[in-house]
Amino acid sequence: MIKAIGGKVFKKLLSIRISVMAWVLFIGFLIVVATVHQRKLSAGQLALFSVNSFLFGYYFSPLLSAQKSRVGSLISAARQEEMTLLDILTQAHMMTDAGRHKLKVKLRVYLESVIGNTKVRADNPYYDELLYFTKEIKGEDKDVMNTIYNSVSKTQGNRDTMDNLFASRIYSHEWLVAIVLFSITLYFALQTDFGSSIFFGVMLAVLCTGLSLLMVILLKFATLTHKEAKRMWQPLEALVREHFDDVDRAEVVAEKSRIDKLPVN
Repeated sequence: MIKAIGGKVFKKLLSIRISVMAWVLFIGFLIVVATVHQRKLSAGQLALFSVNSFLFGYYFSPLLSAQKSRVGSLISAARQEEMTLLDILTQAHMMTDAGRHKLKVKLRVYLESVIGNTKVRADNPYYDELLYFTKEIKGEDKDVMNTIYNSVSKTQGNRDTMDNLFASRIYSHEWLVAIVLFSITLYFALQTDFGSSIFFGVMLAVLCTGLSLLMVILLKFATLTHKEAKRMWQPLEALVREHFDDVDRAEVVAEKSRIDKLPVN
């Protein structure tokens, strides 16, 4: 229970905007700078500070770059999924009204299993049902369905890509190294003797705020709570709003319930 509460608190903290965090951190560091007794660093301490600062920047930069690239690739994969589904919807206009509506119900069930799901897998029961439906349908829609079947099968590659990207996280030992280097850098920065100059005291608070925000940004990218990461699902959410308004919620719930009760092969 404590773990669950801690997880909720952590998510709440991550939902705070970076601009708000910046002001809170800045005010906090201003108070620390004004109250902590600074000291003149020895030559050895300055050397340690310089080496540690270099190592922090050298180690931190690839981590942030990799996470930003991961988010960009996830957005691209989601857009590729959107384009595939738009192509299917376009082809569906050549079907009968009844056949097209059945297809759209199954498509919406499939979409809702993907949107917002960071545990999406290449193997998806709603995808399997959609694939079976497009392959087994008979009658005048058969020729169109053969084309749609080929398009539906492409979505498996998109989900596989997303699955791999969601699994590409920062390992615990990488977090440990980054936090240690950050903490040492922050400690030495706060120990810097800036004399009686208010200006340099403010600049020190700004520096410490910037260092802390770098870690916050990395954490937000890694946990997909950064506003850039939230763009990921927007194309698919827009697709549902704009092209599935004729599909009732009750139909979606009934279809999902039916699929969930099917035996697992």
